[in-house]
Amino acid sequence: MSEANLCKKLVRFETENGRNIELEAVYEDSLSSGSPLGTVVGFHGSPGSHNDFKYIRNRLDELNIRFIGVNYPGFTFTDGYSSQQHTNIERQNYSNALLDELGIQGKMAYIGHSRGCENALETAVGRSGHGLVMINPIGLRIHKGINPISRMEAISWMYDMLPSFAGNAMMLGLYKMVGFKIQTGEEAINSMRSMCKVSLGGQLEFIEKTNRMDNKKLIVFAGKDHLVEEEIIFECLEKHEGLKHFNFEDKKIPEEDQQKIMDSFSGAQKGASVYVANDTHFQNKSQAVLVADACRAMFENGMEMKNKL
Repeated sequence: MSEANLCKKLVRFETENGRNIELEAVYEDSLSSGSPLGTVVGFHGSPGSHNDFKYIRNRLDELNIRFIGVNYPGFTFTDGYSSQQHTNIERQNYSNALLDELGIQGKMAYIGHSRGCENALETAVGRSGHGLVMINPIGLRIHKGINPISRMEAISWMYDMLPSFAGNAMMLGLYKMVGFKIQTGEEAINSMRSMCKVSLGGQLEFIEKTNRMDNKKLIVFAGKDHLVEEEIIFECLEKHEGLKHFNFEDKKIPEEDQQKIMDSFSGAQKGASVYVANDTHFQNKSQAVLVADACRAMFENGMEMKNKL
C-alpha cells in the first residue's frame, strides 16, 4: 500500500457566528492530475483522518480513481482554531472552501465514515454529487456511542475548567480506555465535541433531497457495531427510497453477491443498502473493496446530474 500523498492549501471560511477564518488545510490527494473516471471525496469520523480511507484509497488507486481525503480542523493534521464549534455548519463551510479551492471537474462521489456520513450526505446534496456512500452511519436518533450526550457535555465543561495539560491528559486517557486510536488530548476533546454537535434527525431533509436527485447511493452497516445499534440504521433505511437491500452473515461477501450489489447501480436503479451481521464499526477496512468498486459503478452508470430539489 502506497503512502498518502498529503497536500496543503490555504482556505478561508466563516464560522457559525460569521467570524472569518483563514488556515492551512492538510488533505490527501491521490491523483492531483485528475482522473477521467471521477473523484471520490472522503469525510472522516470522530476521531479520524484521511487515514480512515486508506484501504478504500488503495483500491481506488488500482481503479485509477482520484481520492481526496478531508482532514477537519483540530484532528491532528489540520490545525484547529479558537472558539471552534464543530457543528455541521462550520464543518461544511470548511470542507466546501477546500473543495472550491481545488476546483475539481468531472463526476464526484462523496463517502463518509461514522460521524463523517452526515457531512458526506450534506455535501452530496449541496454539490450535486453523482454518488454517496455512507459507511457505518450514525442514524437519526441518539445511539449508544453518545448516550447520554449530557455526560459528554459535562466532560467538555470539566476540560475547560482544568489546566490544559491536565485536561488533555484526562481526555487522552478516556479515549484510549474505550479503545480509540488517538494521539493527543486535543484530538480527543475535538472528537467528543464534534459528536455532541451531530445533526441526527436533521439529516432527514437531506435524505429526502437525495431521494429526488439522479444520484446513486450505497449504505453499509454492521450487526456488531459497538457504537451504533443496528435497529437505528434499519429505521433510517426506511427514509432512503429506491435502495435494494442485501443481508449477509459473514464479512466476506461472495463474488456473485458483490456483482448483484454492483448491478443495483445500473440504469435507473438508485443503489443498495448492505447489512453484514458479523461485521463491526470499521467497515471502511473490511468492506473497502466493495465501497471502491461501488464508486466505480456509480461513475460508470451515473447520468449527468438533474437536480430536482
